[in-house]
Amino acid sequence: MQKFDELWQVIETRVCENNDITQQELTNDESARGNAARQRIAHIFTLEVLLSRHRDKYASPYMSLAGEEALWHLIFKRTGWKPFEIKQLSFSDAMFVIAELFREENLPADVRGILRANGLRDQAYSLYEFSEKDWAPRENENILKGK
Repeated sequence: MQKFDELWQVIETRVCENNDITQQELTNDESARGNAARQRIAHIFTLEVLLSRHRDKYASPYMSLAGEEALWHLIFKRTGWKPFEIKQLSFSDAMFVIAELFREENLPADVRGILRANGLRDQAYSLYEFSEKDWAPRENENILKGK
């Protein structure tokens, strides 16, 4: 649980800094931009949980699936596309390809609890305005590994 809390905080800080979102805006339930930012944080957080589980299943000492390699491998396993095609996808397009995995039933109970505790709404917000720099896979991966 501690690693998940730490991961949430790191992602929250990065999203706010990259997109000029204040803490006041982030915590204001009436702010569409603040709600969208929380959803962006949850989106990246959920992605990291899914990728961590994928690494646990498919990584080996010889192929660790570090950082974005885990996302590429996940897409490869789901689609059978060639690696060069997958690597050309934007972050938003990659998320579109694996969108069905972001369903609540695919997440561990403690992760669902963190998402609820952070005040996510059942309303979808556009995430396309956010910076692709919000996702720092190697930094996030190290947090979940405990390094």
